[in-house]
Formats: sequence, structure tokens, C-alpha cells
Amino acid sequence: MIKAVLRESTGAAVVVLGLSGENMARLLADEPILVQCAELGLKPMKILLMGGHTEADITAQLTEQFGQPRTTIRQEPDR
Repeated sequence: MIKAVLRESTGAAVVVLGLSGENMARLLADEPILVQCAELGLKPMKILLMGGHTEADITAQLTEQFGQPRTTIRQEPDR
């Protein structure tokens, strides 16, 4: 995985996560990837990447691995 931070002309940070084929295979095998933002020089925060064939698959995986979420899961349409 490639992890980087770009800066816009306004100074706003853009986090870049480049996933390899192996990363994609892990995501589709229900193996989430955890990214620590502090290692990128950003405020301490964690980003959890999950994958699935559909949003419903991802929601089911999230609930199975972490229990019922306390907040609403917003599903964006596929693009």
C-alpha cells in the first residue's frame, strides 16, 4: 500500500491511499486494513478500509466484526 499526504494550494491535506492487487484481495477476503494517520504526520486518527462486492456486504462485515454500529452507516451509490 502506498500512503501519502498531498497539500492543496489552500494548505488542506489530501490523504492518498494506493491499494495494490494484494491489498484488494485482502479487502475482498474480509480482511480490513487499518491505517494510522499519525504515521503520515497527521493528527492521531485511524482509518479502516473495508471492501466487499456491494455496500450490503461491507455493512454485514462491519457488523459481524465490530458489532452493531453506534452511528448510522451512510452508503454511497457505486460510481
